Amino acid sequence: VIVVGAGSGLEISSYAAEQGLGVAVVEQGPFGGTCLNRGCIPSKMLIHSADVAETIKQSHLFGITAKITKTEWNKIVNRANKFVDGEARQIEHGNKHTKNITVYKTTAKFTGHKLIQVGKETITADKIFIAAGTRPSIPQIKGLDKVRFITSDEALRLKKQPKDKAVLAIGTIEN
Repeated sequence: VIVVGAGSGLEISSYAAEQGLGVAVVEQGPFGGTCLNRGCIPSKMLIHSADVAETIKQSHLFGITAKITKTEWNKIVNRANKFVDGEARQIEHGNKHTKNITVYKTTAKFTGHKLIQVGKETITADKIFIAAGTRPSIPQIKGLDKVRFITSDEALRLKKQPKDKAVLAIGTIEN
């Protein structure tokens, strides 16, 4: 089995390895997928800090007098990054040390029927799963190329808190 992507694809790779199958996991980036690295988990960790600050601001509603004397953006962001990066390393380490799994830290490129180039090597398998996840899509908006913008990938790792921002979110809704 070959699994391209180390997010939700790890469900497939771990099950296949448990069944005694040889598994190749191909992932150039950090393990854990979109949710861990640039989605659900880091965003919720950052939002939690904002929620704590809001609770302190509203503490008078609970008969408590409190005030925020300082917020440290770098500590807030670094806390989330340290957790996310540590989890990604642990997941990768676990895969590298799991029987029947071989990890390829590179990109995958189909070169023929059931043939995938990983680095300088070509691998093959009966079953190949593409679980490469999602990436931000830059919309075609007139003038966007003339302004500095960031995607959600960069937004979760900003070194400096922005003074102002505009958010453009586009998604699909399925029924």
